[in-house]
Amino acid sequence: MRTTTKRRTPRWRTIGASVLALSLVLAACGDGETDEAEPEDTTDEAEEGEDAAAVEEEAEEDTGGELLAGAGVDVENQVLTIGALDDTSGPGSTIGVPFALGKRIAVEQVNAGQLDLLPEGWTVELVERDHGYNPQNAVAEFNAVKDEVLYFATTFGTPNTLPLVDLATPEEITLFPASLSSELAVNEYTPPIGAPYKVEAEHAVAHAFEEAGEDLAFGVIYQLDDYGGDGLAGAEDAAESLGIELVGAEGVAPGETDVTAPVQALQNAGATHILLAVLPSTTGPVLGTAAQLGYGPVFYGLTASWIDAFFNPDVLPPPVYANFRWVTGLPLWGEDLPGMEDFLAAYEEFGAEDYPPDFYTLASYAQGLLGFEAFARAVENGDVTRTGYYEALRTIDDFDAFGLFPQPLDLTSFPYVTQTDTRILSPGENLEDWTTLAEFATPESWTGIE
Repeated sequence: MRTTTKRRTPRWRTIGASVLALSLVLAACGDGETDEAEPEDTTDEAEEGEDAAAVEEEAEEDTGGELLAGAGVDVENQVLTIGALDDTSGPGSTIGVPFALGKRIAVEQVNAGQLDLLPEGWTVELVERDHGYNPQNAVAEFNAVKDEVLYFATTFGTPNTLPLVDLATPEEITLFPASLSSELAVNEYTPPIGAPYKVEAEHAVAHAFEEAGEDLAFGVIYQLDDYGGDGLAGAEDAAESLGIELVGAEGVAPGETDVTAPVQALQNAGATHILLAVLPSTTGPVLGTAAQLGYGPVFYGLTASWIDAFFNPDVLPPPVYANFRWVTGLPLWGEDLPGMEDFLAAYEEFGAEDYPPDFYTLASYAQGLLGFEAFARAVENGDVTRTGYYEALRTIDDFDAFGLFPQPLDLTSFPYVTQTDTRILSPGENLEDWTTLAEFATPESWTGIE
């Protein structure tokens, strides 16, 4: 899919309820197609014909040399162009669709003059591509649009972002991943917005051990990529620290829905608690299969394992997720936070017609504000080249997205560990009904990112 969101345009209406019904859950991954529309040329006429490297180096003449600018920044017309590599059609689309919406809301809010982050008069153009959770497609789409944008406000998914690191680093292109991968945290141009999956996994094992003690039999179902590997590594480290052994670890393909074998394997191994380091399109089938087998372990899911659409009883009946616990450090929809009221108002104006309320829309929106904050600082520093943008980003040490982040982000240290505290939650009947089982904490087994 090829789409371009232009400033001051009508709101998106292309991803409505049909996507929710989608792949949403217990069925196989969606392969829906949408009409393609080529992006409009966003290059200033004075820069046409120049390659990206040359543009990056030269100062914008119209500002008298006061503001250095390069790719993705039209100083004369005060337009910032940013990119997004989404998954709106692949196995991660149950997260990818609402995540894409979060960036669109932030952009629309800026362009309507309602978001006081960018300098006065600046607007934003968002160039989006759908890679379908395919790393090769992600590379192709990155190369197709990289010369048009200052940075990528979203690169969706760990396995789809990792191949971009070697491409983005030489050109100093910042990528904001929809991922909490530990491996991405050791790359300068892929700053995360939350605690690594590995920390979440370690907190899950620690909480299970505190709950079950010597009766704990801990197993893992993990996705066969860096995301799942990160979760597995965290579980293994925590188990070693506690002096216990995992009773089993079952790998599955991204978006796998036929999960009878791994569930039965852990049932046969006597697992009392199971970590899910998988996408929601696998979480639903795992929970459903366990229920059908009469198997009732406690499930701990990492951030990327849950979607708020599970609260829809037509998607996942409440008894099926009764034993599910969510480990995350990110904010919840409607949570009592200083910036929540303003966000919800923006959602109602710019996103409610496109997709139901969803945690990932909120997370993406908050991440979008982080990107804008870095740009505002770069403008203040007089350098909005990619180098200047990255340098401005690294000065951020107490950013909470107008109060939306429960814990402020710090991007000054490297490798990036913007947060290490996570909490453990139990879902109730709707997306604003969560019970906190364990408050924000960092597990004792956590030793940092190597």
